[in-house]
Amino acid sequence: MEADKEEMLRQRQLTVIGKVLAGYAHSMRDRLATIRESDGWLGDLLGQAGHGTEEDRERFGEILSTIERQVKVLDRKSEYLSRLAQRMGTGLCTFDPGEIVEEAVTLSRRSAHLREVFLRPEVAETLPNLYGDPVRVHFLVLILINDMLERTGRGGKIIVRAGSVEKSVLIEIEGSGTLEAVAPPPEEGNQYWSIGQQVVADLGGRLETTAIGRDKNRTSMILPIKQVPSTSEM
Repeated sequence: MEADKEEMLRQRQLTVIGKVLAGYAHSMRDRLATIRESDGWLGDLLGQAGHGTEEDRERFGEILSTIERQVKVLDRKSEYLSRLAQRMGTGLCTFDPGEIVEEAVTLSRRSAHLREVFLRPEVAETLPNLYGDPVRVHFLVLILINDMLERTGRGGKIIVRAGSVEKSVLIEIEGSGTLEAVAPPPEEGNQYWSIGQQVVADLGGRLETTAIGRDKNRTSMILPIKQVPSTSEM
């Protein structure tokens, strides 16, 4: 029975990672299309006789700025995806929870855009490192963001915060807008909540959810700051 639970968790992890990779691929294609379009404009300008008018030069500058912005976006996404891929084989290690939150938000932005939901991170300038399995933490933040996206209406807002409190790291996913009721307990069939409870318990923390007024929900993940075990304890 325990083996079945582990297999289910593994399959869910692979599903979420697949969604992330698919979202990244779509995002890359969209931005590359913009770059190709800009390149076509550049070709038109270069094909004109002479050095062009002032208006032409301004347009040329706008095209270059567009290309630069899109390349920077792709570069950042590639960096985040590379970090995620590198963590897949690390196992237990020391990691920065703030980096994980920023990466998860960036990799979830396409889903938020398609749902017309505003999504942004708020990460404290200084955060203590955690010791544990960073891939599981990344997975947990991703599924909780996805859960909130599914419960937030068009035009809503989701803020993902990371800070420290009482020898723990606190990660909050707060949604406001047209929301469904507070996340139901596992027996009522919320797959994200059920899996999240399992993952966070394995990390020695706890998961809580709170309804704030009529149109705001908050899911909080509290993870203890563990000491790196000595060589004799490993």
